[in-house]
Amino acid sequence: MNESQIVNSLRSTFGEKPISTSEIEQFLTDHNLDTLEPWLEYDEEQESYFLSHETLTKNTKDQPSYEALGLGEVEEVIVNALERGKTIPWGKVALAMWIFFLFIVVYTVMETVF
Repeated sequence: MNESQIVNSLRSTFGEKPISTSEIEQFLTDHNLDTLEPWLEYDEEQESYFLSHETLTKNTKDQPSYEALGLGEVEEVIVNALERGKTIPWGKVALAMWIFFLFIVVYTVMETVF
């Protein structure tokens, strides 16, 4: 199990809630690990462990990376979206829009009359 998988598993299992020693031991046996020291911090006031701030905010490959795109990349995204739009059955979309419009008109008339 690599580090990013461990971090994702820790986040999904514990999140920001306090972690007891028994939960840590259970996690270690379930995932065949030796220690969780690099990812945990001990809080003396609450007398329990928590995931460290670095663990909670660490960007792993499984999560999307939101960074600014260059103009060329933005143009490529727009062109790809337009290309995908060519495959949409626009006749069916137009028909569905007209049916919905007629439903709204009929519903409004019925609400007014009854």
